[in-house]
Amino acid sequence: MALDERDDDPHAFARLLVAAVGTVEPRAAAIAADGDVGLALAALVNLLDAAAEPHVLVLDDLHVLTSEPTLDALRWLVEHAPPALRLVLATRVDPALPLARWRLQGALVELRADGLAFRPDEAGALLERMGVALDPEALAVLVARTEGWGAGLQLAALSLRGRDGRYARDFVERFTGRDRYVLAYLTEEVLQRLDPASHDFLLMVSVLDAFDAATAAAVTGRHDALELLTELERANLFLSRADDTAGTFRLHAFFRDLLRGRLDDLRPGMADALLARAVRHRAEASPPDGGGGPARDGLGADAEALSERELEALRWLASGASNKAIARHMGLSPNTVKTHLRRLFDKLAVRSRTEAVARARARGLL
Repeated sequence: MALDERDDDPHAFARLLVAAVGTVEPRAAAIAADGDVGLALAALVNLLDAAAEPHVLVLDDLHVLTSEPTLDALRWLVEHAPPALRLVLATRVDPALPLARWRLQGALVELRADGLAFRPDEAGALLERMGVALDPEALAVLVARTEGWGAGLQLAALSLRGRDGRYARDFVERFTGRDRYVLAYLTEEVLQRLDPASHDFLLMVSVLDAFDAATAAAVTGRHDALELLTELERANLFLSRADDTAGTFRLHAFFRDLLRGRLDDLRPGMADALLARAVRHRAEASPPDGGGGPARDGLGADAEALSERELEALRWLASGASNKAIARHMGLSPNTVKTHLRRLFDKLAVRSRTEAVARARARGLL
């Protein structure tokens, strides 16, 4: 059953549960849902415990339940559910429930964003059902760009319906968070629900590729950056851990595209200033120059050390700056920047920006 804000009351919640169970167990109609909520839930549990067949109760949009009494009622139901009852809780935000305890007890099975991501074969089947067929190469690019995000795939299909193969390949290559359908969806479903502080914080960190709390604090000026990042991650706001152990965060590519565009529209020129803060912070946080040995460059004996200019370009690269922005900040021509990056990639033995940043972090360069 789908929940809404009107159900965020223990009595309303109990009535909804009784009505839902009543669709499969007519005897539930005799339960007085408007009286004592605890007695009503106990009666439901006893009724389901005596049921001849197992039942599955799905609670969709669980994030609308925020009041403590309503969540207490749900917690009681989960912890007293009979073996014949399985509860499926679908939510955008981790609810204020004892998830850690249930996880430890083996009573909780979780399916999160990475488990919900579509594989290429699944994405192809989804698109075909929507009347869109892509060749394997274009499909692989689309899945990579959307990171398997189901809504993103559906939004792409809306734009691709009735188009030929050549248009489809071009479209997939430029499909980002600034696509009109994606823009409308993310604006309505995510941005408009954010409080001003979270909105501004996300706008500012959108200039970064992957980042830790210290870098986010340096860029945004928020000393509570770690707490805010943790809260945004818990709220599933397209923010995830890029590295479970190092405390590195990243924004979903589509959401980051949307935020970057919004930042440029609302505060022209601010992106460059924020990037400069990130580079300055990373330079100050880097170990002092020890004469180019392994402790400084982290490359190992079998790799060529990076020059100071290449290290500077690397820091800009890690901040998410474009080649044009790097050229402007370093006082170089775009072609010279390309040369620096080409040499940088060769020395790190990588082929892309993402690989370069990951390899540099692993070797202590960032």
